[in-house]
Amino acid sequence: MKTKETSFLIFWIIMTFSCQLYSQSKADCNTLFMCIAKDDFDALFSNSFVKDTLFFCKENTTKTSTDEYSGKYFIGEFATIEFLQPSEKNKFGDHLNDIGIEFKSRKIGILDSLKNINSKVEIEKVYLESDTEKFLWYDALKLKENKTNLEFSILEYSAEYLKTLGFTDEECQKTISPTDFNKIVYGNHNYPRKFKSIKSIKLEVNEIGLNYLKQLASNFDFSFNKNYIQCNDFRIYYKVKKKIDKTLLKTIEINLTDSLPSKTSLISPNITVSISNNTAQLLFKH
Repeated sequence: MKTKETSFLIFWIIMTFSCQLYSQSKADCNTLFMCIAKDDFDALFSNSFVKDTLFFCKENTTKTSTDEYSGKYFIGEFATIEFLQPSEKNKFGDHLNDIGIEFKSRKIGILDSLKNINSKVEIEKVYLESDTEKFLWYDALKLKENKTNLEFSILEYSAEYLKTLGFTDEECQKTISPTDFNKIVYGNHNYPRKFKSIKSIKLEVNEIGLNYLKQLASNFDFSFNKNYIQCNDFRIYYKVKKKIDKTLLKTIEINLTDSLPSKTSLISPNITVSISNNTAQLLFKH
């Protein structure tokens, strides 16, 4: 009897510790990227309302230890939407309709803690490179197995990179909220557009895609429901379409810093933005 009681106690302690680790691993939806058709990519910044009111728009080329890519960015106060176009390099993000969801950890060390209690995840280290230097940019925690065109990850910036943004040694070791992060990086400069954060997305998935969503919920301790997954304050809605070949991103819903009059604008041949009060939706045709 004592053996059973002891075993149960040990099990309860392990489960409680695991849950505490997840609760401490507060992470925020930081970046959503997708690969879109060239015509859509070329037209992203052509709408003045999109460029001058909704989003801070930027085009940038990034070189890492494993890749070099160019993207167009809708940069928000607390999140970024990144667009890529198809490439022959044949890496994730180079194929039409590749989708990435990246959360950002609020504290250094959380990813190692999660990896230590979960054998189904792995950490990828990504280094920034230039002609004169190379340093660790971030660690990315992902599921080891993924056969879909959707990839979920939790990023953790390195202390070395954070220091380039103005963080002190002490701040690098603290839990930093998105608001505190912006104060350190941008000081008292107010965000000049209306895009605040990413609220939700809507996906169409086949059976393989549905299975990946279930694995996400299980391994990252997210709430899995019949029509959506709850990832902290970010929600992934999904609809099962058995005949589609891959996961399709249909809608990105974003929070705005202020309410705006209802408005619908064409961003590109296959992307439309619709405004309603303090939210907006990016709608994708496939």
